[in-house]
Amino acid sequence: NYTSSISGVNTLNEDAIEYIRYSVLSKARDILKQWWGYDSFRPLQEDIVDSIIAGRDTLALLPTGGGKSICFQVPALMQPGICIVISPLIALMKDQVENLQQRGIKALSVTSELKPQQLDAVFDRCIYEDEVKFLYLSPERLKTDLARQRISKMKVNLIAVDEAHCISEWGYDFRPPYLDIAEIRPLHPEVPVLALTASATPKVVDDIQERLSFKSKNVLRKSFFRDNLAYFIDWDEDKMGKIERIAIKQGGSGIVYMRSRRGCERIARALQERGLSADHYHAGLDTDERTKRQQAWMEGKTQIIVATNAFGMGIDKPDVRFVVHCDLPDTLENYYQECGRGGRDGKKAFAISLLTQKDVDSFDEKVVRSFPKKETIRSVYESLGSLLQLAIGSGQGETFRVDLDILSQRTGLDIRALSHCLKFIEREGHISIQERSRFQSEVKIITTHESVRSLRDQESTPGQVLEALLRSYPRLFDETSMISEWTLARRLGLDKQKVIDSLIWLDQSGHIAYAQASELPTITFLEERIPTKNLRLSDEHYRIRKHVLQEKAEAMRNYVNDTHQCRSRMILSYFGEIEAEDCGMCYVCLQRK
Repeated sequence: NYTSSISGVNTLNEDAIEYIRYSVLSKARDILKQWWGYDSFRPLQEDIVDSIIAGRDTLALLPTGGGKSICFQVPALMQPGICIVISPLIALMKDQVENLQQRGIKALSVTSELKPQQLDAVFDRCIYEDEVKFLYLSPERLKTDLARQRISKMKVNLIAVDEAHCISEWGYDFRPPYLDIAEIRPLHPEVPVLALTASATPKVVDDIQERLSFKSKNVLRKSFFRDNLAYFIDWDEDKMGKIERIAIKQGGSGIVYMRSRRGCERIARALQERGLSADHYHAGLDTDERTKRQQAWMEGKTQIIVATNAFGMGIDKPDVRFVVHCDLPDTLENYYQECGRGGRDGKKAFAISLLTQKDVDSFDEKVVRSFPKKETIRSVYESLGSLLQLAIGSGQGETFRVDLDILSQRTGLDIRALSHCLKFIEREGHISIQERSRFQSEVKIITTHESVRSLRDQESTPGQVLEALLRSYPRLFDETSMISEWTLARRLGLDKQKVIDSLIWLDQSGHIAYAQASELPTITFLEERIPTKNLRLSDEHYRIRKHVLQEKAEAMRNYVNDTHQCRSRMILSYFGEIEAEDCGMCYVCLQRK
């Protein structure tokens, strides 16, 4: 064990320490080869693994696609015990758990979706089963007394915090539940923390380390420079003609980003009329339709996907030759990540912003509109309580699915402004928001084998559905499994709704725990609903968020309006790489040449 070996550093000479380090990193490469099939780490991954095994709190800045998950998965597998992974995105959590399980590595997840019986079962396995190596938790779930009590009994070897920029109020995607993560550190004071993010400004880098109670500052970063990505800004009224010429000239796959759903549909339709293979993608489509469109694009059947920023999380398609923005993103962080989906294969790719002065003026208006006044925040709290039919003095501890489109219509606010309001209310401790809910339905059997046998013997639709469940998903007694109601319906020759009705009946009668797929976010009331006039809204927090919004909007405006500085250099400077050189391939550098 590297950590215990070097704890006596005063009694070891440099050669001995270097030998221990060499042996440990050799073991790390063996683990990498055994479970992932790679012979060597990517740049910086090995340094991060080395830092963690040495017991040092570490902040790792790796750009999108840099292989962040391996940085905590390898050191966790090298040591006895379990790694606690905190992530805000249920979909990515589930993807990582599935990937680990497919490799034969025991991993479990706990999100706000699980019922009490399921929670107990998962936590018990983490305490009593040595084979379980990873427990993924949402920050909301980590806040509960139950989670902290159970974590205190686990043999934890590492705490990994993904999307760590969410902990900073100075960050572009601040999430209040992240502020409480450091409270679990006293449960395992010797365990190091690995914080991971793809983008953070210098101020956010400092804030992350302070809020996670780092014992000493320790930042490992990979340069944000992409030597195969050329940035262009084109002030062109004929956006469709420009996209057509780009698509024909560059070939490969492309992404066109728009802020609005309606804009996505309009541009996709216009490109189709020009004979291009294009489709649109946004959160307004149902899960099956989004999956089908994403898969068609991934397989090269569709060349261009026109999307809101709902598209791209977890996407790793190597041959994306162009990423086009027809609007200004909210922040340079978002812009950099979206552009970074181009050229993952190392070949040249283009990040092109097609803009008009009207787009910049519209951006300024949206920035002003999206920051709510305090009375607007109060009215959203009032509308939320009315929508959920919650009486004053009730609701504490209850969780609700909330259709933000309906709440948007009731309040007269667009989704962006509505989101700001809800985050303010969350920051003050009134509610907790899980932004994305369940992408696939889940089932676990929670009754006895005898009860199941009795029901299967009955000639009823629920009995048939239960029979089909057990044949299709054999581990339902042991663990929660993701299921497809459509697949069950096809196998049984039933209507899909009849299958869903039977699953609901089985859940309500106590035979199974059934969580139906849903795209709606969930909101938990941490306190009882109070009169709107009593809603706490901190002046200090309000001031900080307004300043951050204005600061980031100004950075985005400066980026598109500046005609003298290298595009890549401007982005790198924003992320703290102040000594970066010109890229030589953006439109500013080419004009100089």
